[in-house]
Amino acid sequence: MSVRAVNHGSQAYDRLRKATDTVPLALLLASIALQSSPAAAAQVSGAVSIFSDDRYRGASLSDGRPVAILDLDYDAPNGLYGALSGKIVATRHYGLRPLGLVLNAGYAWRQSSGISIDAGVVHSIYSEYSSRIASRSFTEAYVGATGKFVSGRVYISPDYIRRGVSSLSGEVEGHVPLADKLRLTGDVGLLVPLGGQSYRSQFDVRLGVVREFGPVSVQVAWTAVSPGNNIYSSAHYNRSALIVGITTAF
Repeated sequence: MSVRAVNHGSQAYDRLRKATDTVPLALLLASIALQSSPAAAAQVSGAVSIFSDDRYRGASLSDGRPVAILDLDYDAPNGLYGALSGKIVATRHYGLRPLGLVLNAGYAWRQSSGISIDAGVVHSIYSEYSSRIASRSFTEAYVGATGKFVSGRVYISPDYIRRGVSSLSGEVEGHVPLADKLRLTGDVGLLVPLGGQSYRSQFDVRLGVVREFGPVSVQVAWTAVSPGNNIYSSAHYNRSALIVGITTAF
């Protein structure tokens, strides 16, 4: 491996490490609350996934390159929850490199009807190897509701992907069983940049199928985003793609 490649990896690691120092106070407080919950009654789960591309609201953050993702989830009986998602990308010239880190903390109110209402905050950090939001971090607060087959959330961010640009976004996603261990999934989203910028609002859509094989699931999904001068990039890029992935839960 070249010295240049090693230096790039070190720089990306340092930036991710420094960025975590700016995690919002709300996340830290939620983390403390989670740790104080009874460990015996809490649910801890995780998953390892490999995807052919990392798409966020229709835009590729990995330059169309494969990614590996580690997800860890903590669900306390009192409604508090937390999650961590770490990503690495197979870059074109430097091999495997850190792509991003996403931290999530919130509280869910579980209703007797089976619907769950939640609110929380997500803090996302991306390294220089991200194709759309290199070396950036941003925070979003959200409220949402989850049912048996459909869920939805509304997000707001005071400083989104472009510096000085706030945003309001919403998404609805759902799934429909097609057969035993086979289901159809999909979601649709709308992102509205705020603050008088020239970026247009954008729609994104995803439609896929998931097949489970015990703890392993294989999925194929088509995703697309509306054209125009969107907040991720004013340059042309692939606005639709077919994403293939495999996930192992533990």
